[in-house]
Amino acid sequence: MKKDLLSITELAKLRRVTSETLRYYDRIGLMKPVYTDPATNYRYYSIRQYERLGTIKELRQLGMSIESILDYFHDRNVKKSTEILMHHYYLLQEEIRKKMLLSKILSRKLLFLKELAEPPVSDVVFECHFPKRYMITFGEEAGGPREHAYAFTKLEWYLNETAPILASDRVGVYASERLLEKSEDYIPAVPMLFVEDSDIESEYKQEIPHGQYICMYYHDGSLEQYPPSFELIKDYLRVHDYAVNGKIFQIYKIDVTLTSDPKETLMEIQVPVRPADQAAAT
Repeated sequence: MKKDLLSITELAKLRRVTSETLRYYDRIGLMKPVYTDPATNYRYYSIRQYERLGTIKELRQLGMSIESILDYFHDRNVKKSTEILMHHYYLLQEEIRKKMLLSKILSRKLLFLKELAEPPVSDVVFECHFPKRYMITFGEEAGGPREHAYAFTKLEWYLNETAPILASDRVGVYASERLLEKSEDYIPAVPMLFVEDSDIESEYKQEIPHGQYICMYYHDGSLEQYPPSFELIKDYLRVHDYAVNGKIFQIYKIDVTLTSDPKETLMEIQVPVRPADQAAAT
């Protein structure tokens, strides 16, 4: 009988699979040998099983799971096979869509990191104009590392985006002019996340009006405490006769998602301004 059969090694070699793969298929009932020698326990297969193994191999190449392949071979007919393949096609299309989205997200993050390859000069005040922006915030002040961490976790959960924080400058807080008042205590501020999509419908979305800002990057602080470099901001306001004209933002540019070295952590402060003799924005 054995002369008309293929040994497990022969079949594995013909189909370019491993003998262990065939043993696994035997254990789960996907493809059992037609004969097992009772004396040696060697497995033998018929040449017709060569075709079944080929089908299994092709279904695996298409990314089909073992569970789906087991179902594929159970009470087979053309209609059922077509339905299974069509279902797998739709699953594959959805997977591709998700992978494309991940690729787009990762590309955007790598571009952000490329721009930070040469970190901006810190402790230098500069002016810039921001267009209208949007943020998600619960509007609740937090004071201290634990409260901020909890608030940002809630914001991430609510936003429900893929990797919203890693390698981005979306995380920060906003506060009133008291943020610039020197203090040894924690400074209450409101956690927020910038959002790019102005079409997001949410009761927690707020519009940030366009306007002129004075900005500065700095290393010597956190969201919870007053850094010495804020004195430079206050000096700039006085010298240029500016008044604060709205919410002041503190933003993480490089944070713990990218580095564990405190010296690499980089913050940015954005202070909306107007000439001191000009009416405040409403």
